[in-house]
Amino acid sequence: MEPKMEQEQECPHCVAKAQADKRNDEMGLAILIMLMPAMTLTVFSSMGLF
Repeated sequence: MEPKMEQEQECPHCVAKAQADKRNDEMGLAILIMLMPAMTLTVFSSMGLF
C-alpha cells in the first residue's frame, strides 16, 4: 500500500473565491427559475396558445 500523503492546506484566498463562486452560481440559478414562468407565458402567447 502507498503511504498516505498529508493533505495540503488550501489558501484562504482560494477558499473565499470558491465560496463566492458558489453563491454566484446559486443566485444565477434562482434568477433563472424565477424568470421561467414569464418566459413560458411569452412563448405560449407568441404561439397563440393563450
